Amino acid sequence: MLKIICIYQPNVFPPLHYFNRIMNSDVWVILDDVQLNRKVGQTRVPLKVNGREHIFVVPVLGGNRVKINDASIAYHQDWISKFQSTLSHAYGKSPYFKTIWSAAVEYIEHHQQMNSSFRLFCEQFTIHMLRQLGWQGEVVSSISLAENMKASERIAEMVYQLKGTHYVGGGKGFEQYVDLGHFRSRNLSIIVQNWKCPEYPQSNGTFVPNLSILDLMANVSLDECRELLLSGGLNGWKEYR
Repeated sequence: MLKIICIYQPNVFPPLHYFNRIMNSDVWVILDDVQLNRKVGQTRVPLKVNGREHIFVVPVLGGNRVKINDASIAYHQDWISKFQSTLSHAYGKSPYFKTIWSAAVEYIEHHQQMNSSFRLFCEQFTIHMLRQLGWQGEVVSSISLAENMKASERIAEMVYQLKGTHYVGGGKGFEQYVDLGHFRSRNLSIIVQNWKCPEYPQSNGTFVPNLSILDLMANVSLDECRELLLSGGLNGWKEYR
């Protein structure tokens, strides 16, 4: 029986391929005990402003070597006010603007009051959205899983410990760090995500794919979000045994 495991680092208001990968998995392992990597977009929110992609960066305290479970969001009013202004400008006339205002701005204000960690901020938003979208899979923290292993071997061992049959990952990650031997020795398979974001109604300008979940939620209903994020299933995703 197939049991697909997805392993992902927490991300602020994640892009659509992030949700697509998790929603096509049975288990999401939150990789929250590794170093924060600002270059891969964990603190970046891709929005559509004036017809173009605009990257909004949420400020996180700590240097370049801070671990995710030690990182803190800098809850100063400057970026929060700027984020509110950016959302209003970008999506104020969108049909579901009130939905994203509640999902993002009110959410930030709530976590500001709690002084929530980066990890908690990201995880609670993503898990809540997944449940709203109808995903009923299991969520597991990577803390205490295969602690003494690194990179490809650790991922394979986590999948094995969770009794998975398949690990699903992205193409870049597969090329850069996956060693098939670690998976084959545990009788595991790898599925490489190959999803093209379908077009949906957006604000002015040409369609921009794979923006933050906030862009999709601003423009279509929750049912339409679910349908788009599950579109195609695993069709065309390459499997390695």
